Amino acid sequence: MPGSFVSASDFITPVVVTSEYRVAGVPILRLRGVSRGFMEGGVRRAVLEDLDMEVARGTFVALLGPSGSGKSTLLNLVSGIDAPDRGEIEVAGVPLHALSERERTLFRRDRVGFVFQFFNLIPTLTVLENLLLPMELGRRTTDADRARALALLDRVGLVDRAGAWPDRLSGGEQQRVAVARALAHQPELILADEPTGNLDLETGGRVLSLLEELVRDSGTTLFMVTHSEEAAARADRILEIRGGALTERARP
Repeated sequence: MPGSFVSASDFITPVVVTSEYRVAGVPILRLRGVSRGFMEGGVRRAVLEDLDMEVARGTFVALLGPSGSGKSTLLNLVSGIDAPDRGEIEVAGVPLHALSERERTLFRRDRVGFVFQFFNLIPTLTVLENLLLPMELGRRTTDADRARALALLDRVGLVDRAGAWPDRLSGGEQQRVAVARALAHQPELILADEPTGNLDLETGGRVLSLLEELVRDSGTTLFMVTHSEEAAARADRILEIRGGALTERARP
């Protein structure tokens, strides 16, 4: 579901997450025996069952699957917005399954970037202020933060719109701002949920090319949910989820 990775608690009480969260030499994502289900009419409906997965740092992974297959559930677990019923989830060496909800919120806010289908820009903030928001949430912004945000806007071709309100931008421009915002605080992991699903084919292709270029240049890991076979074909790895199970496809 669009926006489901971010809870209201992401926007309160600035904190600083320390370098203990940066662990070298381990996969950026590691899942072991992860299961998640929901109760419906007094009966548990399994969505994910005993998933195992590892994702190397700096790779681009696409996740395919039909509606209702558990793609959003998996992203919510990986982002720490939700906790598994069973199993272990590590992100950047941090055992999310062992953290409290608040600890997961602080980790997500500091180390993960998000690109949503419906942009999720704050309408009362300018374009530049939207980019600086991730840093404002954790600490006071610096001149270096502002310079990096402006440099990202330049990369996405919108530095001249830094003072504009989001509703003055086209859909493609808003998504380019969202891509820049996801990278502004230098996260180790970008989670993208149908990042081109609300755009026409041509505009979506340009935005996806830009997202891929930026994450590869920065060495960031991109984990993207998509229904598009064409978008998935860009990835280093293609995973598919069906019936609660995860499989890997051979690249075309």
